[in-house]
Amino acid sequence: MLQELLQIQQKNPKRVIGLMSGTSADGIDACLAEISGNGLDTKIKIVDFKTYPYDESTRTAILEACNPETGNVDKVCRLNFYLGKLFADAARCVANKAHIPLSDIDLIGSHGQTICHLPLYGSTLQIGEPSVIAQETGVTTVADFRPADMAAGGQGAPLVPYVDFILFRDREKGRALQNIGGIANVTYLPPDGNINDVIAFDTGPGNMIIDRVTELITHDEYHFDKDGKLAARGRVHEGILANLLAHPYFKKSPPKTAGREEFGRYFADQLFKDAVYACIKDVDVMATVTAFTARTIADSYKQWILPHNRLSEVILSGGGCYNSTLVNFLIHYLCPSIKICTIDTFGIASSAKEALAFAILANETISGNPNNIPHATGANEAVVLGKIVPGKKRKNPTEVCRRFQVKEFV
Repeated sequence: MLQELLQIQQKNPKRVIGLMSGTSADGIDACLAEISGNGLDTKIKIVDFKTYPYDESTRTAILEACNPETGNVDKVCRLNFYLGKLFADAARCVANKAHIPLSDIDLIGSHGQTICHLPLYGSTLQIGEPSVIAQETGVTTVADFRPADMAAGGQGAPLVPYVDFILFRDREKGRALQNIGGIANVTYLPPDGNINDVIAFDTGPGNMIIDRVTELITHDEYHFDKDGKLAARGRVHEGILANLLAHPYFKKSPPKTAGREEFGRYFADQLFKDAVYACIKDVDVMATVTAFTARTIADSYKQWILPHNRLSEVILSGGGCYNSTLVNFLIHYLCPSIKICTIDTFGIASSAKEALAFAILANETISGNPNNIPHATGANEAVVLGKIVPGKKRKNPTEVCRRFQVKEFV
């Protein structure tokens, strides 16, 4: 088995699939990439990408498992193995889409689905059993990236800044890589800086509150505000916005991470209930929570990045960059001299970035490289992230996408 792992390590380039399901629990992002080298010598080529949405019952089960009032050990246990099969199918499907047999895939990197993240208690839980992924695909799988950092005293997040540094460092430009998923997070790369100069943290809510308020306004007809159209019809309620900005999370200094525990369903439901009681229009609530995400991003830059650093451009990724109202708010709140663009400009689809990141992190793990940034996560030392589950190549692996033949989108 060790010989097989060494063969994967020494292969160049490798075909690697990255798998990711975020806090919005919309579905599984699958990115197939060719990765050459490792560390600062890493070069990538995206071969294919697709998002495979969860059906309504699966998404509901995930959200219930995340909720202390509705989740239980039995549910999480069963969901862990069921999601492992879905993640395996997503890997199988993206390989099929690229017309590449699974036997030609060298490695899978899976972030899994975060169910609970408690950095104050030094604990975290991601499910989507990697043993199932490796068994069903026959491909060696690296997964469960957060615990090693937390065991070393870190918060287990953010993990993507290591990849941001590898791919986007620049000699002349100071760059902020701003991902807006369920939670929003930033990586700041100073011009001509080294990895110890990177600043990274969660800025606060991304789409999480916006999505939940959309469900409440539309009575679950829609799960997100497409293109920010609902928010565009409303006006920001400055009183509510001021109350939201008073949340204690925004006073904390980095390293810091956020999740459903701070800005999940209970937070959004209470916010909406208070707004209804105050007779505030639905679209005004939507405009306000959208502005809240943009404002917290901009404020975090002004507090933790801009006072001592030069910022030339912000590179957006994640589902939030498709929300034009959110992006317009961000432009309004930030300094006009700072250029804002999407990661698509660099040949990486906005929705593919985090799945790609876990493909690269898996390559670093199999190469034996420490792949956290201690001063970003708060860890005491640099460590190798992830657990390796060896696969067993099969002559005739199952190539049919059993669970994602009908419901899938780009």
